[in-house]
Amino acid sequence: MTLPVSPLTVACASLLVGYACGSFLTADVVSRVVAKKSAFDLGVGNPGMANVGHELGAGAALVVLAGDVLKCVLAWALARWLFASQAELAGLMAGLGCTLGHNHPLWHGFAGGKGVTTTCSAIILATPPWGVLACLTGFAAVLASGYLCVGAVVITGAYLVLTLALHGPGLEVLVALALALLMMRAHWSALVATARGTQRPAGLAVKLRARLGMPPLRGGRGQNGAAS
Repeated sequence: MTLPVSPLTVACASLLVGYACGSFLTADVVSRVVAKKSAFDLGVGNPGMANVGHELGAGAALVVLAGDVLKCVLAWALARWLFASQAELAGLMAGLGCTLGHNHPLWHGFAGGKGVTTTCSAIILATPPWGVLACLTGFAAVLASGYLCVGAVVITGAYLVLTLALHGPGLEVLVALALALLMMRAHWSALVATARGTQRPAGLAVKLRARLGMPPLRGGRGQNGAAS
C-alpha cells in the first residue's frame, strides 16, 4: 500500500502512529493482571521493565520487555507499510513517536515510563549496527557505574555521536537528538541523585558485577531507580 503524500505529512503521520502504539504501557497491563494494581502504584511507580521486574519478578519483566519491543516494531512496520515510498522516513519518525508515547501518554496526563526499551528498539530498527553498538555502550556504562540512569543517557548520547559522524547534520541527527533529550528528561532526577550520592546502584548491575568478579559498588542512600 502506497500513499502519495509529502515528506512532512509522512513525518507527522508516522509520529502519530508511533505515539499511539507507544501509549500502550505493557507494564501497566502486566501489573494489573499480576498485582491487581497499576504499575504507577507499584514500587517506584515507573511503568517499565526494571520496576516490574524488581517488584514482580523476572517473568513479569520479560513480558514487559517483549511487549515494549513489539509495540515499537509494530509502529515501525505499520508506518513503513502505510508510506512505503518513504519507508525510511516513516520508520524513523514512528520510532521517535513510540518513545514519546511511552514517556508521555495522553491517557495518563502525559506521565509514563522512561523509554529505555522503546528507544533501544527504535535506534536498532533505524540503523541496526550502530543502534546495537550504542546499546552495548550503555550496558557497559551500567556495569561500570552501577546506575541504570547513566547507562540510559549513554545509549542515546553514543547514538547521537554515531549518527552525526555517519550522516552529518540532517533529520537523522535531529531524531537522535530528540531521543537523547527525552532520555535525559526522563532520568534527570535519578542523575541528580546519583551525582549527589543519594541514589542506590541498580540491583541488576550489582548482581552482574558480582558474577563477573568485579569489585562491589559503593551505593548511595536513596532508593533504587527503575528505568524502562
